[in-house]
Amino acid sequence: MARRRRDRWLPDEAVSLPREARGELVADVVPPAPVRAWIRTYDGQDHRVDAAAIAASSDAVLIEWGSGQAATAAWVWRAAVKHRTEIPATP
Repeated sequence: MARRRRDRWLPDEAVSLPREARGELVADVVPPAPVRAWIRTYDGQDHRVDAAAIAASSDAVLIEWGSGQAATAAWVWRAAVKHRTEIPATP
């Protein structure tokens, strides 16, 4: 699901939807919402990732996953994204 490159792990790069597919009306998601999303990599593999939704249109969501310089983003279909709720640990 990730690959090692020069002593660091990089998340897989996902195929992003083209502008025509994602629609025109894009709104930022502020603050970014925690989500789980399905991505498809360039080698044809599907992965579910913990990500943050940072923008959305009526048909697609821009998600970002990874951290720091290894973070990557892609537009995916809205149906491929589910909200992720933070559940506090119980003692």
